[in-house]
Amino acid sequence: MKPSTATMRRRIALGAGVVTAVALAVTGCSSSGGTNPHEKLTIGEIFPFTGSKSILSDWGTHGVAAGIYEVNHNGGALGHQLQTASADDAADSVDTLPAFRKLLLDHPVAVVGPFSPTIEAVINNFGPNHVPDFMIGGSTALDKMKYPYVFRTTSSDSNESVAMAYYAAKTKGYKTASLIFDNSANSQGFVAPLTKAFEKLGGKVLSSQTIVPGQGSYRSELSKAFAGHPDVIFSSFDTQTASTLWANAAQLGYLDSPWVGDDLQSSKAYAQAFGANASKNLFAAVAASPTGSGYTHFLADYKAVYGNAQPLPTTFNEYDSIVIAALAMTEAKSTDPKVWVSHIADVASPPGTQCSDYKSCVALIDKGKQIDYQGAGGDDNFNANHNVFSGFSVVGFNPDVTNTDGTYVTPAQIAATVG
Repeated sequence: MKPSTATMRRRIALGAGVVTAVALAVTGCSSSGGTNPHEKLTIGEIFPFTGSKSILSDWGTHGVAAGIYEVNHNGGALGHQLQTASADDAADSVDTLPAFRKLLLDHPVAVVGPFSPTIEAVINNFGPNHVPDFMIGGSTALDKMKYPYVFRTTSSDSNESVAMAYYAAKTKGYKTASLIFDNSANSQGFVAPLTKAFEKLGGKVLSSQTIVPGQGSYRSELSKAFAGHPDVIFSSFDTQTASTLWANAAQLGYLDSPWVGDDLQSSKAYAQAFGANASKNLFAAVAASPTGSGYTHFLADYKAVYGNAQPLPTTFNEYDSIVIAALAMTEAKSTDPKVWVSHIADVASPPGTQCSDYKSCVALIDKGKQIDYQGAGGDDNFNANHNVFSGFSVVGFNPDVTNTDGTYVTPAQIAATVG
């Protein structure tokens, strides 16, 4: 693959719990009544398979695959099995629009992705092309979005920031903090709400350092961040930057302090970069609802596809996106995106009978009942801006760099802090 060029990768949907990379373009269907039920429906994926954030592609594809498994093994969407076609945006806004245009050649009935770093490069294109999109990521720039075809099953970074602050201030009792965030728009979106929440909870921010990714040394920024001996460090940066920054921090003796980061830092690569102290001092907030039946059902599906591998971050959000799309088609009795897009909020939000797996939700729809899908990532109740509000688990690491179960910060705790 060429890192600077959008590329196409296709994966045929799950047949026996395995995703196989196969090139297979399928013509989009217009309605359940006018299509062959044996014809497969294509779900498009736009993820960074190459580039500095290629780690996100596994998050995306694993979540989509688990969702497709759930739908395909329970009758499909109106009898249609789902499959995927993928495009590489390389986490680069320049590559994202060409990737989207190539993906349209596969006639997707829905798209999952891209992630926050590149969504704004294509967010205006889903409506004109009548393709519902489930973007991934909590970019605060989308908190008030008005795009009829774009939905977000990931809670905003503004909520994630509050969860990070709440965990540090209320759960751990930390009083002082320093921030180290890279200069990307996505990372900088955390700074203001995190600072506000931590201070509202009684904490004090001693220093806020904005760093440039990919530099050869961060010793100066680290020295400034630790000058006041903070109780905790809040952070967000890519894996390449993490390797350099934490190597510098180890030399300066700064890895003995707790670091609390965004969902990126829940990945194995970050724990490896942090080193032996990761099991004691590295934490990350992930948008999951670990006590819900939707999450339990997701875990069973994920295990069916990936064995005993631990679910990757955001996989429950992509999973919910697939299930919600198939439920919207079922309620609309149509696979035409122009028809079922208006049913997305209906199947995922109240009022309605709550259900947390595809089969039981379809059974309720078939009985003429309105449903309220309770997903793996939370209640998935879309507001007027097509956003959801969820709690977050702040996870740590075991010595084998798998994630701990974490401490759950509830939606009520986040809402009380914001209010």
